[in-house]
Amino acid sequence: MIKKLFTMTSSSQMLVAMFIGFGVGIFFGESVGWLSTVGNAVILLMQMTVLPYILVSLIGGIGKLKKSTATLIFSRAGLIMLLLWLLALVTIALMPLSFPFVESASFFSTSSIEPATAIDYFKLYIPSNPFESMAAGYVPAMVVFSIAMGLALIGMEGEHKQQILTFMHTSGEIFSRITRGLVKVLPIGIFAMSASAAGTMGVDEFASMQVYLISYFVLCLLLTFWILPWIVSSLTPITFHQALSIAKAGIVTAFATGNIFIVIPVIIEECKQIMAEHNQLTEDGATLIEILVPIAFTFPNIGKLTVILFVFFAGWFNGTPIDITAIPSLSISGLLSLFGSVYVAIPFMLDLVHLPSDLFQLFVMSGFITGKFNSIAAVMNLFTLTLLTAALFHGCLKLSPPRLIKMGLGIAAGTAITIVLLRVGMGMFIHSPEITSGVIANMQVADKVPTTVERQFPQLGKTPTHPIADLQTIRARGTLRVGYIPSNVPFSYYNNAGQLVGFDSAMASKLAEDLDLKIEFIPFQKDKLAESLKAGFFDIAMSGLAMDIEQMDKLSYAEPVLELNLAIATRDHMVNRFKSTERILSLEEMTIAYVEHSDIIEEAKRKYTNLNFVKIPGYKNFFRQKSDKYDAVVISAQAGSAWTLFFPGYGIAILENSVRYPVAYAVAQNNQSLLNYVNNWQKLRKVDGHQDAIYNYWMLGQGAIEEKPRWSVIRDVLHWVD
Repeated sequence: MIKKLFTMTSSSQMLVAMFIGFGVGIFFGESVGWLSTVGNAVILLMQMTVLPYILVSLIGGIGKLKKSTATLIFSRAGLIMLLLWLLALVTIALMPLSFPFVESASFFSTSSIEPATAIDYFKLYIPSNPFESMAAGYVPAMVVFSIAMGLALIGMEGEHKQQILTFMHTSGEIFSRITRGLVKVLPIGIFAMSASAAGTMGVDEFASMQVYLISYFVLCLLLTFWILPWIVSSLTPITFHQALSIAKAGIVTAFATGNIFIVIPVIIEECKQIMAEHNQLTEDGATLIEILVPIAFTFPNIGKLTVILFVFFAGWFNGTPIDITAIPSLSISGLLSLFGSVYVAIPFMLDLVHLPSDLFQLFVMSGFITGKFNSIAAVMNLFTLTLLTAALFHGCLKLSPPRLIKMGLGIAAGTAITIVLLRVGMGMFIHSPEITSGVIANMQVADKVPTTVERQFPQLGKTPTHPIADLQTIRARGTLRVGYIPSNVPFSYYNNAGQLVGFDSAMASKLAEDLDLKIEFIPFQKDKLAESLKAGFFDIAMSGLAMDIEQMDKLSYAEPVLELNLAIATRDHMVNRFKSTERILSLEEMTIAYVEHSDIIEEAKRKYTNLNFVKIPGYKNFFRQKSDKYDAVVISAQAGSAWTLFFPGYGIAILENSVRYPVAYAVAQNNQSLLNYVNNWQKLRKVDGHQDAIYNYWMLGQGAIEEKPRWSVIRDVLHWVD
């Protein structure tokens, strides 16, 4: 058995390693999660030779061309190659339209407010310092530098040029030998990453991977069996059936072996034969085909470009789809980075669009399934490029308007039908996860003090008033009275059990516990806060109160307990419209609701004269509206994220110029003893970690969902471990 494994081809070993890894992960579960370290180490080793190999292979490959051959290839084949790349990139960018709509939401994440690092396109594409470009991993810049050196070598003659070419060729052989040696340990990395993923990945994550695999397979099949042969049949004398027939042997071989290189002789002979059958092959034409195929092989093919779809999937999977404005940059950078290895290109592209780097493990895990399919697209790409270039060389490439229209309509119709069928098909079987509201609606405050919750609002002039109680009076009374705003998620709201819960409810309970008092919660309306405190309805207001300049001479705020980030909550499909000032200014007939922040809203009214701002009593009036009376609401990112758990059809847009504002607790004016105690108490609970623990639970959702061990055979079937 072991001997058979060592005699297998490398691609077979990788497939076996992947399936064994899955088995080990399912059997042992989370106990093999540490294997991801081994997998990452192997992948990093595989990346070791990539950048140097790009450098020497491009310089040597282009530099050895004759000037006439280079002119022919870069002027004719180069143009066709660019157009095919463009078509492939557009098709790949359209494929995410087939991803099913999954209505989901999540707790607030601090990463959502971190400023995105601006991309330095000059450094990314222009190798002003090639050594810096290589050290920083700017693959596009390295490709530009290598092509420039290769082109410069073409115009040189003499022994020195030959020495450089020999050095480049020898270096390329060295790097190839290193890579071939490392490929022998790659199955170990595949095994380790597959075992770790299968042992730690949740069922929902596995289900989501179906979206990528299905859409990727369909993309490769669409390119291989429709778009590329349709282009050949539309613009050359070769029929659609003939285009598929001549590619059949190469496609089958590439799919079975995962190796495109061994198919090159087949592609050359089949292209020469089909051109000869149509009496369109001269001696120079045959030479062109023999030169073109090996050179084209060294450039990124359409099969390789299809891996860019993973980055689009990663955005969908992460809940942050790639913005349409980022697609051109992603496509160009992805194309240039794919002059090297996908193991460098994918992490580079994930970083470019600010997606978590650990998503790369999903790509590696699926790479040896998807690799079979991108091989067939690569083979058909080489056939198409060669046949179109040969037809152009022999003057039989038909570019008349009727043929171009036929080609365009065929490609558009095939792509549209495929995307629609795929969207409908996946939409029927892949559904939104049934979570969100059930999680936040069942969260509880760990009550350690007797608690009473009043639901009736006290009314000024009707409800009996009380003298303002200082700390000594409150202790003597034995009860701390806390004012709260109902339905003020996630600060104070009722859960499914009818209990008052939330961040500030938990903080208030902790304050009462430290004072060794009972606690009574009393509701209030925010516009009557100062009057309610003065009337003695409650001692302190703790309910996500934004510090208000207009209220500061009527009550006393404690030190800020939190700093929140101002954001916009709106329907999911409208979120991107609020992510930049330019887009907001272009909006028309939009009604923006707000509950607080009157001073900020006044500034916004002057800046965004195209928007209509309307004040509403509470956030529930926006999220529970029956009609689309309000298009968006101004809210904190923290509170907005919590509301979207109840209403997952909404999303949060962090404003371009991040605005922060303080939230504090309020006491009656001149209640200095209580104010001093609360300030000092807050400092203590911040330092000792209690406030952070409460924040992490209510704002970030840490611990809100009970973490159960991943199902495994060893635990759940054999019961060998607890």
